[in-house]
Amino acid sequence: MPDFATLPANFASLILASCFYGILIVLFVSTIYFLATRRTLAGKTQTSRHHFTSLPFLGVTGLFLVITAHWSVVIYQGSFAFIHLGNVVAEENFYSDFSDKAELVKAALLCASVLLGDSLVIYRLWIIWGRNRYIITFPIFSLACTFVAGFGTLYEFTQKGPRLRGTTNVLTQIAPWIVTGGVLSLIINLYSTGLIIFRICKVTTAIRPTSDSRLMYFLNVLVESAALQTFWLVFGVITEFAKSDAAYAVYAVSDTFPAIIGIANLLIHARVGLGWSHDQTSPSKATGEKAVV
Repeated sequence: MPDFATLPANFASLILASCFYGILIVLFVSTIYFLATRRTLAGKTQTSRHHFTSLPFLGVTGLFLVITAHWSVVIYQGSFAFIHLGNVVAEENFYSDFSDKAELVKAALLCASVLLGDSLVIYRLWIIWGRNRYIITFPIFSLACTFVAGFGTLYEFTQKGPRLRGTTNVLTQIAPWIVTGGVLSLIINLYSTGLIIFRICKVTTAIRPTSDSRLMYFLNVLVESAALQTFWLVFGVITEFAKSDAAYAVYAVSDTFPAIIGIANLLIHARVGLGWSHDQTSPSKATGEKAVV
């Protein structure tokens, strides 16, 4: 029996995904502009060309392209369902069918964005901790397990036959893979974010003047640790386990999460272009590490 509450949930996720994607575009264009117009970066040792060819920026650019493709699929689904079908039952069945090719592509792009986002967070952790390979051993192992969980999810999506969301057989086959991948990604983000915050707080406490704005300091830590990405993932895992009407929020979380990942990473690069990056001064002076963003 169709659950018609799915339709307003998907409509809301369509609007939210478009809003967040708009913010992402503004950040991406602004970041390119900031990096291109700054003459030198990181103490006149890193040019704008260096940042455009750096691994983190190339990763963020690839992430932006994946997010764009994901948002395009979300728009296609909304247009096809609410304009072309024109029938409530047909719209519900369309959004509930896991075997639909658009749903499979969207799921694949979501998995790709999560893996790229987690990789960038791990890279950030590696840089902040002075390229200490031991500190990233655990998150890299978790990332590999997340990849396996994502592959398992996509494999279940490709199975033939009725694949309606909410039916017992689908929940039994797909839910464990989705939950496992979400929990593993959450572990990666909590671990990395916690250690990044600890490192930044330890360094900045020693070298920053007490007259600095506490609010600006809090925002610096929030951005550089990609805490926004972690918070959204926590919210997504909670909604995945929810048994009440809050469970419908999972539609909005899954459709907007790629854009949130992109925003969290682009905020770091935007701050670098503006010369506000923590890496630009503090870590390199306090620990002797080479600052790289």
